[in-house]
Amino acid sequence: MWEEIAAEIRARTGQDWDLLAAGAMRDPAHREDYERWKNEVQLLEQKGLAHYYEFIPRGEIYYKMMAVCDFIVLPSTDETQPGTLARIIALNKPFITTAPMEGLTAQTLESEGGLLFTTKEMLRRKVIRLARSERLRLELGDNLRRYLDTVVSWDIVAGQYDEAYALAREAVRSRKPVELPGEF
Repeated sequence: MWEEIAAEIRARTGQDWDLLAAGAMRDPAHREDYERWKNEVQLLEQKGLAHYYEFIPRGEIYYKMMAVCDFIVLPSTDETQPGTLARIIALNKPFITTAPMEGLTAQTLESEGGLLFTTKEMLRRKVIRLARSERLRLELGDNLRRYLDTVVSWDIVAGQYDEAYALAREAVRSRKPVELPGEF
């Protein structure tokens, strides 16, 4: 569907956008799907509409690939993507991801840094919406920065662990069960 999306963005904004597809096959059971997807992207690349890079998604190159993007689409059919989403959040990159996926959906809603889709048509609309609106991309990126700084930073998470351990030590010492507030 990228050809149609790129044409619509061009018609509405006068801007040309490229699809950057990157990563590698992880599950050999999905080799046929992966090869079909890869061939489709390579055809788009031959038309000048996409770029494809195959690499193991870890380390410095992983961050560099995401850093050059205006926004990231993270389609997933399972909950195997929390590490990728953590990197997206760390880079303050607006994103579009699949719903309903427990972790992906929850962090998208909590961070207010991404858009959710459930159908191919919704995905198409969300990609066009983000491509057309630099203001929206900046707003979502700012939301991710704020979420990172105030909710999931190492300092905050380490403090929560420290508090949990202190409560556990006190429960052992006093032999009284810990009662946690709902938002703990």
